[in-house]
Amino acid sequence: MAERKYDKISAIARRRGFFWPSSELYGGLAGFYDYGPIGALLKQNIEKVWKKIFIAQEGMLLLDTPNVMADSVFQASGHLEHFADPLVTCTDCNTNFRADKLVEEKLKIKTEAMGVDELNGAIIANGVACPKCKGKLGEVYKFNLMFGTEVGPGEEKRIAYLRPETAQGAFVSFERLWEVARKKLPFGAGFVGRSYRNEISPRQGMIRLREFSQAEAEVFFNPSDKKHPCFKEV
Repeated sequence: MAERKYDKISAIARRRGFFWPSSELYGGLAGFYDYGPIGALLKQNIEKVWKKIFIAQEGMLLLDTPNVMADSVFQASGHLEHFADPLVTCTDCNTNFRADKLVEEKLKIKTEAMGVDELNGAIIANGVACPKCKGKLGEVYKFNLMFGTEVGPGEEKRIAYLRPETAQGAFVSFERLWEVARKKLPFGAGFVGRSYRNEISPRQGMIRLREFSQAEAEVFFNPSDKKHPCFKEV
């Protein structure tokens, strides 16, 4: 019932110009959506209100950084190693599943602390099969959720990634922001931008996307000198 209601709302949103699947003319691409004339204006208005609150009223520094960043940034942040979901593929129908979610659903257990080997063991020991065709599942492996790309030609070529969240821009720009803030703490930085995650199973409609907008704020302060006027309210 809830799914049918959501389908009706999505159909109305498409007809009235809020949003629709991207590349729809050529079959679409799961996890990507276009904002139509009404949706684009609504999104713009929400971003304006957010900036009014956090930039104008709270006095945060507005920041706008590239969507593509060097691989060394994500090596330092741990994203290359840890920003991944456990994936398992059916050996018969080749459908992919989040291994942890599948084990949780079938065995009714918590999987937050389970690694790849433990998930593999749980699937084998309990005979967990493919939910789609009942076929045999392969081995669980880590699937990194970042979109990789290459920047530059030939020997100048560098590996880079589309950012999975906007926060990296503030962290790598900290020293510059600190200078703008006259080398005084605390200070805040706010930014609105696009983020990208190669989700294993993007959900229907706008619930879980592979490209999405984020409005984020970071407050930098000295942990031994918590003088921010709003610290107790957080």
